[in-house]
Amino acid sequence: MSLVRGKNLLEELTLFFEELKSYQWYRVNYWSKRLSKSQIKDMEDLRDMLVRKAGAFKSIIVELTGKEYLTRFKGEQEQKLDMWFLGLSQLSSSRTHVEALSFCIDVTNQAIGKLGSDIEMGVCDKQGNLVAKVRGGERGTPPKVFIAHGGRTAARDDLEDFLVALGVTPIIVEDQPSEGRSKDKNVEYYLKQCDCAVILATRGDVDGRTGEFIPRGNILIEVGRSLELFPDRMIYLLEEEAKFPTAIDEKVWERFTQENMDKAFIKVAKELKAFGLIRAVRSRKTNV
Repeated sequence: MSLVRGKNLLEELTLFFEELKSYQWYRVNYWSKRLSKSQIKDMEDLRDMLVRKAGAFKSIIVELTGKEYLTRFKGEQEQKLDMWFLGLSQLSSSRTHVEALSFCIDVTNQAIGKLGSDIEMGVCDKQGNLVAKVRGGERGTPPKVFIAHGGRTAARDDLEDFLVALGVTPIIVEDQPSEGRSKDKNVEYYLKQCDCAVILATRGDVDGRTGEFIPRGNILIEVGRSLELFPDRMIYLLEEEAKFPTAIDEKVWERFTQENMDKAFIKVAKELKAFGLIRAVRSRKTNV
């Protein structure tokens, strides 16, 4: 995140918001001819300061809210209006310029709310620095996600790449050093280093009673172990044509195929954000 160096970002944004509202008050009274000469000078000085501050804060506000332009249609042609430029560059009473300033005030207020929420959740500090919420780890350490799976597949490779793109470290036990531990001890060792678990339930065994595909037995065992450590930080993904056992079927899960993981990626991103492990998601695969 872009920062105003050495400043408390939340306090600076709040001050910026109040100054924008003051400028709005000046503009209303200017066009109503209620301002003295000294007040007009104060208004002009305030606008000059806001233009400079907007240069520093605009990118931060856009990052926090995702809002930069106001879309209008002229006939069938789409137009994107730069509301910061329109709101602060001219002293105009036109409807567009009035709406532009209101837009700037609204999105600044939204940014303050979003940043305040992130600080409360521990996702970032008061300076706006992203903080990985890692259990027992140091500030800024990438969160680790345990992947329970039934073997190497295209879906597992895609999931691993997606997590890396989010700034998250995927933990696949088979790829980690065992250092003399047994398979069971190795799984337990790496689970304890992670912050949550993704259950990638691919089609594995066939249920002799129903004839349906169910995940391989090792996945079901790792689900139980993961639940002991992360009862409220589990993400369930289930391949098409497979079925979870009754004990797991009650969980909220997302379907996927080996060729298409899009819905699964959206599910993973939303849950990691809810867990406080990532602040925002912007990638080539999904926007959440």
